[in-house]
Amino acid sequence: MDHNDMTFDQLCELFGYEPKRRPLDAREAAALLGVHPSTLEGYRLRGGGPRFFNPPRTRVVRYAERDLLVWLVASARTSTSQALSA
Repeated sequence: MDHNDMTFDQLCELFGYEPKRRPLDAREAAALLGVHPSTLEGYRLRGGGPRFFNPPRTRVVRYAERDLLVWLVASARTSTSQALSA
């Protein structure tokens, strides 16, 4: 099954994640991904990280739980020499 076809509940089950069912702030998103918040900030600055939302004229950054889980599953590989898919 392609990760884009997985339901939110299937993604949660795959990662053993108990959903909050609300947008996550950067600290919560970093914890879900298992990275430091500054790493997540670097992804935002350079691109290539999970999709995020930033309301106009604010410094607020929010992430959809599904986007974070899809980003994780999209990085699945079977070998360390296998390139990540785009």
